[in-house]
Amino acid sequence: MEFFAAPGGDAAAAPVVAGPLSAPVGARASRSRADESVPPLAAGQLPADLLRRRLSGLRAVPYSRLAELADPRPSVPTPHEERVVPDFAPPAAEAGFWSSSAFAAAVPENGGPKELGDRGVMLSRQDLRGKINAGGPEDWPEAGGLSTATLPATGGESAAPGESPAEARPGSVGGKTESAGDVDAATSRTASNAAPQQASPSDAAPASEGKTTGEEPGASAPSAAVQNAASQARDTGPKASGTVNTKPVGLPVGEKQAEKKEAPAEKPREVIYVDEQGNPVSKPPEPDKMLAEAERLIGENKFDEALPQLEKIRALTDITPEMREKVLYYISDCLWVRYADNPLAGYEAIVSSTNEALNANLRSPRVPDALLRLGLANANVGNLVDAGGYIVALLRRYPDYPGVAQGFTALGKEQLKRGLNAEAEQSFSIVLDKYPESSHLQTASVGLAQALFNQKKHDKAQIILDFISKRWPRYYIDEPSFLLLQAGNDEALQKTDTALDLYWLYVNLEPGRQGNDAILLKMGDTYLRRGKNAAADFIYRELARRFADSPLASTARLRLAEKGIYDSPITYEQMNQVFARGGEPPLWQTYSELAASSQTSPDAVLARLKQAMWLFWDKQYTEAMGKAADFIDGYPEHPDAPQAREIIWQAFQKELANSLAEQNYGRILILWNGFPLVRERYGEPDPRLRYALAQGWLERGNEKKAFELLGEFLKSPMDPQYGEAAFTEFFNRYLQAGAWDKILDLGKLVSTWDMKPQLRKQLDYALALSAQNLNLAGPALAMWRQLAARDDIPLYQQAYATYFLARDAENRKDIKDSYDLNRKVIELFTRLQDERSDKADPQRIKEAIAALMDICEVGNRIPEALQWVNRYNAFVPDTSPEYPGLRFREARLYRKLGDANRAQALLEDIVRRFPDSSFATAAAGELRTFEVSRDLQTYMPGGNASPRRQQSQQQQPAQQ
Repeated sequence: MEFFAAPGGDAAAAPVVAGPLSAPVGARASRSRADESVPPLAAGQLPADLLRRRLSGLRAVPYSRLAELADPRPSVPTPHEERVVPDFAPPAAEAGFWSSSAFAAAVPENGGPKELGDRGVMLSRQDLRGKINAGGPEDWPEAGGLSTATLPATGGESAAPGESPAEARPGSVGGKTESAGDVDAATSRTASNAAPQQASPSDAAPASEGKTTGEEPGASAPSAAVQNAASQARDTGPKASGTVNTKPVGLPVGEKQAEKKEAPAEKPREVIYVDEQGNPVSKPPEPDKMLAEAERLIGENKFDEALPQLEKIRALTDITPEMREKVLYYISDCLWVRYADNPLAGYEAIVSSTNEALNANLRSPRVPDALLRLGLANANVGNLVDAGGYIVALLRRYPDYPGVAQGFTALGKEQLKRGLNAEAEQSFSIVLDKYPESSHLQTASVGLAQALFNQKKHDKAQIILDFISKRWPRYYIDEPSFLLLQAGNDEALQKTDTALDLYWLYVNLEPGRQGNDAILLKMGDTYLRRGKNAAADFIYRELARRFADSPLASTARLRLAEKGIYDSPITYEQMNQVFARGGEPPLWQTYSELAASSQTSPDAVLARLKQAMWLFWDKQYTEAMGKAADFIDGYPEHPDAPQAREIIWQAFQKELANSLAEQNYGRILILWNGFPLVRERYGEPDPRLRYALAQGWLERGNEKKAFELLGEFLKSPMDPQYGEAAFTEFFNRYLQAGAWDKILDLGKLVSTWDMKPQLRKQLDYALALSAQNLNLAGPALAMWRQLAARDDIPLYQQAYATYFLARDAENRKDIKDSYDLNRKVIELFTRLQDERSDKADPQRIKEAIAALMDICEVGNRIPEALQWVNRYNAFVPDTSPEYPGLRFREARLYRKLGDANRAQALLEDIVRRFPDSSFATAAAGELRTFEVSRDLQTYMPGGNASPRRQQSQQQQPAQQ
């Protein structure tokens, strides 16, 4: 493994073959004219500054050669031819200086080495120790490096690991120096056999300091050792081999060398390329080998593996134009193959690489290939304008190029796919006219026939089809679809029999082929239109049998059921006859199966509309509306969508009439809200629909929306059909809610209506009742008097009118009117009770009797008052809170009548039965009044007490 040091001007490291060298310099090193007179010096006597001057002309010097200069020991000779390097020697005048110890003392003091980071250590301004590669990056030493410093000997500290100080510094043991033979052996060794040695900080001490403290007695100065060794021998040209020396290397002045150990056997060296800083770099590329490898991969159809290799070659800047052109076309080829199945994804890469190859050499013989590829790449992605430009340019510049036919054929096929039939016709025609012997003639001919057929140029298409049939008579075997093109063109030319023969041939070539179901259906329809029903039925049944799972099998069964072809557009009147005729299986079943078989098939789509029509015909109006609405939602642009809207409208009209007759207002509301098409077509609801919708909202409990709709009916003049009904809804709602003010407002709205008498009576009574409840006494009394005077109003209304008039008379203290009206109230409400009317009100009778008791008592009509008391007793049971008061009042009436005994008995009963009531206290007071009155009668003149009274007086204390 070898490292190379490049001068600062080199951009990159370059390998130098390690051959036999006689001196630590490169082959290009030469002596300048100024140095020719300088006598050569012995090995080990060259100072560092002189070596730097001599090495300044070298382009690259291996680090290992520097190691030789640092450790001149003999090495194993190599069989390579030796090269002699001129000796470097100072002038004669300077020889004394170089050979004396004064040189070592002249090294400037720098106070110790200075660290330079990862790059090395600077010992002085002229001395630099840099790191060298001791192997791989993981094995590089931290402190080892190149040094040109004067390194003093430090005894055992500078010895290599495992060596004694005497072995490391032979010249310092016993005051003896190395012999000339040792020096010669040291100068002839190779750099690969040098023992690794790390320089310690003490090794870098200035030479002027003399001996170190660790040096043994008798050791000579470094300069003397070097001078002695140099006078004994010269460098005989060591051989460069072995591993890299890991110890600091350079040109030491005065350092004592360790004895050469026996060199190990050489190992195969691995060349590692480094830059001028010593960092490893990749091996310089070899374009020829790389291209050969890429061509081998391309030959093996390994285009994806060859592409990265080609990209690396393209990135090189020093390859020949011919190689660059070849590489660029190879890249285009690889990309074309890579994106063959997905041209859109690789469009940019293919076009970019092909354009680069094209522009590399516009005179290249591969320019037609590039133009063709650009045309095909654009055609494959639908960029037909650019594709046509490239292919036309190819035709004009290289008309004899075979790829022109391929380009126009591909362009025509893409134009045909996109419906550009006229442009496709031109492209295919160029192939037929200019390249009749091309291998693409067959494809172009078929494409031309298809383009003419699409343009309905059936006569011209027939000519091309005949040409294809004669030129390639067995073409239809390889491409059976050609038979369909021929049959379609024959149909257009009214050659039905010929077309049917071609269809039969197509089907019989491969009966189970996918798509034969459509061909069979087409053949069956053709026979059916020609009136050959038996042949048509046979084909339909065969289709249903062979392709039972196909949607077209359902279409075939539909043809059998409908006994005809009823395709779009259809009308209900047309289908009505089919429904009346019926079929087997049932039509509704056939429609359902066909509709479920596909979402996009034309027959399946139309079957959905036929379902709606059949449901309408079957009087299932709600279901028909749903199916028709689904058809419109799913296929709004279908040509039969207007028929679906008509079905919805007609079904709604039918359902509205039926629901009104059944008073099924909820169904009407559902249909109205569920079908926007109905609302859109119906517009503003008419009175019939408005009333039905209002009733529907009432059934749902949404009175707000209901009365919003009914409010239109309260406007004058009265709607003769729905006005009174709307009024009744409002009237009943207000009456039940006790909204008396709204009833008065409602009466004002309909005051001018010519209403039915019964409804008018109800309104008059409700108005009077509302005014009464709102304490509008004046209007209420006026209306009550009118009602009381009428005989045509219901009995309960007369009773209530009389009742409110009686209350008014009582308030006015009109005893006569009050007496008469209350008696009439009792009479009218009693009649209601006798009739068991739900309007009977016993409470009103009770109130009237109480009023008559008061009136009779006030009028001193005591016997009649007692009669009303007896009738009032029926409303007051013993447990009633009114009972004590009623008994007290009765006792008072009897006392007024003069029946004191009856009065006293009633009072005593109150005291006994209700002792805690207020009436018991009042009764006790009345009883004391009776005693006082009796005593007064006893002491009056002639007033002897009767025996009964005496007995009563005797019992009184006992009762008390």
